[in-house]
Amino acid sequence: MKRLMMVITVILALLVGMLPAAVFADDTGTSTGSFTTANVAPEATAMELYSDSALLHSATDITPQVTYYIKVNVTDVNSLDNIALITVKIFYDAAGTDLVTEDTITAGNAQTAAILTWTKSTGLWTIDAGSPTTWSIVTGSCIVPATMTDSSGYWVFAFKAGMVATESPGTDDWDINAKVTDAAAATYDTYQYNKEMLWYGNITVNTAAVDWGSVTAGTGFAYDVNNETDISVKYIANGNYDQKVGSSAQWNGLNSYIANFDATGTTTAAQEFSLKAYPSVLTDITDPTFAAGAVQVTLAGAIIDALGTLTSETGNTVTANTLWLKLASVFSADTYSGTITYMISNR
Repeated sequence: MKRLMMVITVILALLVGMLPAAVFADDTGTSTGSFTTANVAPEATAMELYSDSALLHSATDITPQVTYYIKVNVTDVNSLDNIALITVKIFYDAAGTDLVTEDTITAGNAQTAAILTWTKSTGLWTIDAGSPTTWSIVTGSCIVPATMTDSSGYWVFAFKAGMVATESPGTDDWDINAKVTDAAAATYDTYQYNKEMLWYGNITVNTAAVDWGSVTAGTGFAYDVNNETDISVKYIANGNYDQKVGSSAQWNGLNSYIANFDATGTTTAAQEFSLKAYPSVLTDITDPTFAAGAVQVTLAGAIIDALGTLTSETGNTVTANTLWLKLASVFSADTYSGTITYMISNR
C-alpha cells in the first residue's frame, strides 16, 4: 500500500509539469497628469517706519539726513521668490488730507517725494529723489528675507531724507506707500499716513576771514571806514528760517591785549567794541535803510533776516553780507582777532 501511493504521487507531479504554460497580458498602464498652480496676488500685511536698525522703535517724525528704516511685511502663497519688485514712495501731502495717492507720484523730487525700489532681477536697491539731491538709500542696512522659498517674510528699506525735504509744521504731513509686485504683475498697496518732516538747516560761510584793516579808536559804524561788505554765506533749509550773526565775547590781540565785545553798541569803556550787521550792501550809513535794518550783533546771535523760506538743494547764497565795526575811544594799539558766527535757525 505504501509503495502504490508513492507511484501515484510521482505521476501527478509529472502531469502538472506537462500542462501548458499560462500567458498573462500587462496588468498596469500609465497616463500623464498635470496641473498649473494659479498665481495668487501677493499681500503686504504690514508696514512700519522705525528709527533704529533693530526695528524696535516706531517713528512718527523724520529728521533729514538721519537714517530711518521702513519694514514691509509680505505674504505670497506662491513663495517670496515670486516677488519681482517692491516700491516704497515717501511723499509730501501739502493739505494733510491723506488723499494723495501713490500713482500720482511718478518721479522723485528733492523737496516733495522719494521713490525707493528693490528689484529681484538685479538685486539692486535704488532711489529716485530728483537731481541734485541729498536723499539716499543706505544699501548696507537694507534687508531681504533670509529664505525666499518661504511664503512670508519682510524687506527693510534704510534711507535718509534729503536736506530740503519739506518741513511739515502744520496740518501738512508726509505719507508712505509700499507696493508689492509679483512675477505675474499682480500688485498690492499699503499706506502709512501722518508722518512729520522736522525742520532742517545748513549753513556754509564762504568768506574765511573778515579784515577791517587799520581802524582808528573812537570811530564806528562809518560806511567808508569801518565796514566789510563782501561776506558770502550759503543757507540751505527745508522750511522757513532766520539768518543770524553773533560774536565771541573777547577778541585777542597779538600783544596780549584783550578787546571786549559790547552787545549794546555804546562802547563807553576802554577796549570795548561793537558790531552791526545787515544781509546786503547799504549805499551809505546815512541811508534810512541802515537805521531801520542794520542790527546790533549779540553774543547769542542777532537776526539779520527773517524772510528765509524753503530752498533748493543748491541753497540760497548771500554774497554781500555787511558788518560794521565800532571802537571805544580808548583802545590799545594791537591786531585783534576773534570769532564771528553766522547762523541759521528755525522760524
